[in-house]
Amino acid sequence: MPTPANQATFTLDIAGVEHRLRVLSFTAKEAVSRPFSVRIELVSERANLALEDVLHRQAFLAFDALGNGLHGQIGEIAQGDSGKRFTHYFIRLVPNLLRLEHRHNHRIFQNQSVPEIIALVLKDHGILADEFAFRLSSKTCPPRDYCTQYHETDLHFVRRLCEEEGLSFHFEHSRDRHLLIFADDPVALPNLKNPTAYLQGNGLVAEAPVINAFGVRLATRIGKVSRQTYDFEQPGIDMRASAKLADGRVDLEDYRYPAPFNDRQIGDRQAQTVLERHRSDYQLASGKSDQPALLSGHLLTLAEHPRDDWNAQWLLTAVVHEGKQPQVLEEYSDRAAQPGEFSQGYQNHFEAIPGLTPFRPPLKHPKPRILGSQHAIVSGPPGEEIHCDAYGRVKVKFYWDREGVQNEHASCWLRVATGWAHDQYGTAMIPRVGMEVVVGYFEADPDQPYVQACLPNASTRVPLDLPAQKTQTLLKTHSSPGGGGYNELKIEDRQGQEEIAIRAQRDWKEHVLNDQSIQVDNQRSVLVTGLSSHELQGEEHHLTLGPRKTQVLADDSLTVVGNQHISASSYLVSAAGQVHLNSKLDVVIDAGMTATIKAGGQWINITPVGIFSSVPIFLGCSPMPGLPAVPGMPMAVAKQTALAASASLPPDSQGIGAALPALLAGDAPIVELCQKPQGKTPMECPLPDCPCAQALGAGGKQ
Repeated sequence: MPTPANQATFTLDIAGVEHRLRVLSFTAKEAVSRPFSVRIELVSERANLALEDVLHRQAFLAFDALGNGLHGQIGEIAQGDSGKRFTHYFIRLVPNLLRLEHRHNHRIFQNQSVPEIIALVLKDHGILADEFAFRLSSKTCPPRDYCTQYHETDLHFVRRLCEEEGLSFHFEHSRDRHLLIFADDPVALPNLKNPTAYLQGNGLVAEAPVINAFGVRLATRIGKVSRQTYDFEQPGIDMRASAKLADGRVDLEDYRYPAPFNDRQIGDRQAQTVLERHRSDYQLASGKSDQPALLSGHLLTLAEHPRDDWNAQWLLTAVVHEGKQPQVLEEYSDRAAQPGEFSQGYQNHFEAIPGLTPFRPPLKHPKPRILGSQHAIVSGPPGEEIHCDAYGRVKVKFYWDREGVQNEHASCWLRVATGWAHDQYGTAMIPRVGMEVVVGYFEADPDQPYVQACLPNASTRVPLDLPAQKTQTLLKTHSSPGGGGYNELKIEDRQGQEEIAIRAQRDWKEHVLNDQSIQVDNQRSVLVTGLSSHELQGEEHHLTLGPRKTQVLADDSLTVVGNQHISASSYLVSAAGQVHLNSKLDVVIDAGMTATIKAGGQWINITPVGIFSSVPIFLGCSPMPGLPAVPGMPMAVAKQTALAASASLPPDSQGIGAALPALLAGDAPIVELCQKPQGKTPMECPLPDCPCAQALGAGGKQ
């Protein structure tokens, strides 16, 4: 039943504030996935309303006495002109969600789904769990490994995530609150209580609210969505996804690269969401009514339309509410209403799509792009100097990330660019914890960072004294963990001082599978402070064109398994002690002219004319035995020989070496003590450190 013209229908309740504000007019705009805005003009006999006390209060604008209306927060209030009796005030109602547009932020979310991220952002603004809800289908939003909010307001960030994931949001209003609802399926959307009849405007006032204008338009939209991407962990897999209309119409296609998926099933679902976004408004209805119950995000049931297939459920995607009640002024206006002009009461204009059509919000909030590079610090667990995964990826702490902690959870794993990379060959230099690095972004995407290079700074200086050492090129490492040592490759390019210097903190190993050539055009020196060992498994050739000088300050051992040949112009041997020549067969001394043996002041001289002696030669006496050479062997050969000899001896001879000193104290000959090989002498013992030979050398009995 129509409201009497002199009765106020629209009222405004402000929580916690007693007032006498009268609603003169309002315009409210609301739409799915958009914050609503309600602009209200009010009048009051008070000209001194405390505006600060009203700002940010919760308020409800009632359209009628049945509870239809809009609830929101007073985001703006202004005082206008004052007349003879009334002062005009202007208020704007907005959702609590609009708080999010006032804060810009940079932050990182890891291993969280879009609903979880949105809930955290809302709670940061005091929007508690009972003020919003998620009504999602069984197709749950998968967790995102890495999600960055960069140079965005919180509202832009939330709306972007909803658009990317295909989530819509709307509001459900009551007198004391407005509830924010996130949904991804029309099944989860609320229905208006009763169908609303269609009644074309005829100038008469209907007994109940009706839809007096309703039309539908169709528009060209795509029929197929294709996506392709690349996943470095699956480089050989063709990562493609697609979705198309069930009837097979694919004349228009949306193809994009890259896409944020690494699983074909997830990619197909994303493609389906994009297709539904493109086709959400393929069939779009628009209308006009005086039904105050209409709200965006709700399902309207149309009735009594002459086209029967339109008498169905329609999802309201946008509604503009208008209300005017000039009767609150209690005085007449000088201006008369023009024919057909809306001058009093309530009306709305709306848009709707078929009720079973999934609504996917259009991409109005694009992801920010990072077109340049950024600085970051490599991070890792406390006490760990190098932190990486099997791909050599590292984690970093961005300078703009004020909420993150510099540990192993600071970011996702970042791939590290290198000068050369292929299957099991290339270069590998893992940035270490604490290093400053340059971070770039694949496709300028904040969610796809990678390390480009390292940078020195005042805390991590270049390992050179610059600019004094500016001609040097240096590769210097640092022992880990704990430090204290380093490996180094240094190249000096200063004119006249050119040098390449290599330093190994511990071991140096070379392996040449074929030839090696070394040419030194001047001097070469080698200093080994420990053992120096050379094993040549082939021939060895040495050519010295100048003098060769060798000094051995301890013993010198030489073992030649074959023959040894020495050829010299003169051959001089000088020993401070004894000189022994020992041969198992013959000893031949062949002098072309003269051979002299000299000892104890006596001599024998053999010349071409005869043999001469300093004294007569007598028969008798015993010869002094010639001791055999017992050279030491290189370590590897000595070990092999000792093991072979030990295995070939009788069991009871294994301990003879330990018992020999005591046995030598007796008068028994060594031949009775030593179980030498049958028919051999002690000097032919296979043991390289034969105790018998040592005993004989000390004067033992044979």
